Amino acid sequence: MKSKHFWFALTLATATAALAQTSTPTKFSGVIEDYSPSTTVTPTGPWEMRGPWTLTIDGQSGKGDFTAAITMELSDYTRNSANVDSGSGSSSRMQHTHNIAITGGTITQIATGGMQLTGPVSITKDGSPAPLAASTLTVSITGGKIVEYSNITLQFQGGAPVHFGSQLIHGVVVSPKPGCVQDTAPVLAAVTDSNYGPTLSANGTIVVWGQGFSQSGGNTLLFQRSGYQDVEYSENDGLYYWDNAADQINASLGGLLASGTWTAIVHSACSATPSNSVSVTIE
Repeated sequence: MKSKHFWFALTLATATAALAQTSTPTKFSGVIEDYSPSTTVTPTGPWEMRGPWTLTIDGQSGKGDFTAAITMELSDYTRNSANVDSGSGSSSRMQHTHNIAITGGTITQIATGGMQLTGPVSITKDGSPAPLAASTLTVSITGGKIVEYSNITLQFQGGAPVHFGSQLIHGVVVSPKPGCVQDTAPVLAAVTDSNYGPTLSANGTIVVWGQGFSQSGGNTLLFQRSGYQDVEYSENDGLYYWDNAADQINASLGGLLASGTWTAIVHSACSATPSNSVSVTIE
């Protein structure tokens, strides 16, 4: 017969194995910071290109939406009388803006690491349609061993390179925000104390192990027991609560659970279906 300690060790090992599982974040943001070529674009550059961008991925469809708000102005390299906006005086840098967007673009993985989004792109100039022929845009997000997603490049094809250039336009990834990859019910494996042991105190902190939790938060812990009112823990209950991982939730119980056996369930922000239940004993 298997002992209680053997069962707990096996359950915790199963839960801990989930820590190795990662999923691609579904929302990225950052900043574009680069220059256009000096002679192969119209009007002649180089142009400074700066502005924020966001990329949102739909895990179910495999599609993505990209937006960027870019300001462009002539760089110091262009400061000569032949390359200024004569209508605005010699100090003009021909400043203007572009809103750039891909809706429902195709996501593919890069063999060496990272991902690409490709699709038809819409481009405005100062809020009106840009005078450019139909174009497509490839957005690539890559990184390294320490920061998995750190760099972004844009590359236009079609009519847009006449103004932006056909070269890679570089920027930085500021915030990859994990989110819901798909509508899959979470799996609850085990509940331990803060030292990863089986003894749970009504006034202590617990660690909930499993997989499929929403990495961007919004998960809820529900404790149920016959003859008692349900007790719910979340980001909004005023107690310590951390749920920014796909496989772990930490929560302070705050003395709200009476001693005895309760049933624990996790509701993930990524799914309408709750997890399986696990029996826990409060001492």
